Amino acid sequence: MAILGKIRERSIFLIFIIGMALLAFVFTGVFDGNSTQSQEPVLIVGDAEVGIDEFSRQVDFAERSYRMSSMQAVNFAFEQTTNVKALEQAVENLGLDVGKNHIELFLKSDPNFSSDPQFIDENGAFDPQRFTDFILDLRQNNPQGFEQWKAQEGSIKNNIKASNYQDMVNAGVNVTNFEAQQEYALQSDLVDIEYVRIPLNSVSDSLITVSTKDIEAYIKENSTKYEQDASRSVRYVKFDVAATPEDKLLIENELRNLLSDRSIFNEVSKQEEVIPSLANVSDTAIASYVSEYSEVPYDDAFVSETELSGNYASTLFKLSKGAVFGPYEDNGYSNLTKMVAKRKNGKAKARHILVAYDGAARAKESVTRSKSQARKEAYALLRKARSGSDFAQLARENSDGPSGPSGGDLPEFTKEDMVAPFSDFVFRNRKGAKGVVETEFGYHVIEVLDKKDVVKLATISKKLIPSDATANRVYTEASQFEFDLKETEFTALAKQKNVAVRAVNDLKILDETFPGLGNQRQVVQWAFEKDRKVMDAKRFSYNTDSFLIVQLTASKSEGLASAADIEASVKPLVLNEKKKAYIVDQIKAYTTLEEVGNQFGQTPSTATAMNRFTAMLAGASKEPKVIGAAFSLPSGTLSAPIAGSSGVYVVKATATKPAEALPSYAGYKSSLLNSAQQNLRQELTAALKSTYTIVDNRNLYY
Repeated sequence: MAILGKIRERSIFLIFIIGMALLAFVFTGVFDGNSTQSQEPVLIVGDAEVGIDEFSRQVDFAERSYRMSSMQAVNFAFEQTTNVKALEQAVENLGLDVGKNHIELFLKSDPNFSSDPQFIDENGAFDPQRFTDFILDLRQNNPQGFEQWKAQEGSIKNNIKASNYQDMVNAGVNVTNFEAQQEYALQSDLVDIEYVRIPLNSVSDSLITVSTKDIEAYIKENSTKYEQDASRSVRYVKFDVAATPEDKLLIENELRNLLSDRSIFNEVSKQEEVIPSLANVSDTAIASYVSEYSEVPYDDAFVSETELSGNYASTLFKLSKGAVFGPYEDNGYSNLTKMVAKRKNGKAKARHILVAYDGAARAKESVTRSKSQARKEAYALLRKARSGSDFAQLARENSDGPSGPSGGDLPEFTKEDMVAPFSDFVFRNRKGAKGVVETEFGYHVIEVLDKKDVVKLATISKKLIPSDATANRVYTEASQFEFDLKETEFTALAKQKNVAVRAVNDLKILDETFPGLGNQRQVVQWAFEKDRKVMDAKRFSYNTDSFLIVQLTASKSEGLASAADIEASVKPLVLNEKKKAYIVDQIKAYTTLEEVGNQFGQTPSTATAMNRFTAMLAGASKEPKVIGAAFSLPSGTLSAPIAGSSGVYVVKATATKPAEALPSYAGYKSSLLNSAQQNLRQELTAALKSTYTIVDNRNLYY
């Protein structure tokens, strides 16, 4: 049944809608509490626990559905599950419930149900009784389908609860007339000012002293900005297992054996047989020959020089027929290449205008012209093209083919790629030729754009892999490096062994990638192990054939960052604050803008028609403190020094222009209400989560 398929499809997830901010996918049974969890929960949100079994299903779903990496899926599942659990508890605490009528209204509004013919009455409306009968039939005759429906019903109930919760929150949002008037005033009141700006670079850094205590005090005063997650820093060296020149020579020699005919004794026929060289193998046997000796499949296609890749493309393209080049190294392989065939002008580039007719192959239903009309139209278009009209534009306006929107352009093709009449015209005519040909698809107005010589190559390729001896040697070197760290400092040892040291700083507990190395989740997990100590080191396998020796260099705990850790970024901020205080102290006694400016070599400036939202001054960044102070000043009064974002200001209001009262502020009220509701939708999820204690144990499992 169609609806059963929809139930099955929809029962794998639950959609909670809280504006645009909350979207969660939850598997059947996520909320039923039937999962046995003897292990530590992955996640706890308030009173709700999420075990590893439940969480893993959601991670698997995210990986499959969104093609996420393992940790991306873990983090996605964590965020969505946290949102869902927080909302679920909030709804439960309010006592919101869903009855039969609520479900019926939902089914009527959902096209997956309301448009299903099984549930539509004679008037074309959704019939709840027909749906009820369907569910009763499932219960009696399809227990599995009925259980899927029960899971879906639970999802629908939770969806309705979430919507009702959103409605209740929205109902609490209101904007008063006074707020609307204030908004109007903020945007429409104007002020003209004169001001002096003392930029911070007016004070030499040498005049200011910033101590460690100053930095510590600044961090404490701005603690919310400098709260940090636990982090680890590491450094590493990499030992690559790569083919040595000796390894490469062995592989090259395997290919050199194919440069000459070889005799072998056939144990079955008891006779000597000749294995031909690559040069002497026949064209008919070349495909099987390459398949036997090459690690890369044979390609029978003709290609132009521009389609060949690698460092030897030009050399290969110029080979004479039957010639063999190699062995040569390219793109990690040792290769032997034979020129199988060459074709002059074997590949072409063209564009066309298809004029189809009623009855032509693949003609659209909208094509109603007759064959004779199509022919006449095609030749009319040819005349236009030959007389200088833009061919591409003609194609876009007139072509019935799929290439019409792109100006009729076709990809490069060989003679065998196109129907015979089309190919014959293109390959028999010079570049630039235009004409009309008829095929089963209609009439084609063709322009030949280009022709290229092509070749067919047979390449025997063997990957340049390290020998067992090389792999064992590199393994020994890596192991020895790890062992020597007990006696020698990491960077000194790396210099001694001539290997590069790289650092990865401030890794978080759920990070998984290293720059240039990809997924190194195993290293991150090791760095965050409970008993891990700074300067501990360990060897890790990398990409199956290389090794990393990693050393933990720093371990930072969760909490307020230390002055030592962030001095470099905080010190300039403290310096600026102390410069502001210095400037304020220097100018606070002056009574005119000119006196203030003269102290630091600055000239008074003016700004007109400033509102409270503008907050921008010429030559400065946004300065809301300055504009706000200007509106509070009586006309002609000098402000006290104002520490702004980019300097210290002294301001004088020269004219204040209050906005005229409006007969109605309904527009401002509506705008404020919409803005408040938008902000609510964005902030509601975070607000809900902040209500509950959240325990994150992802690192115990991933």
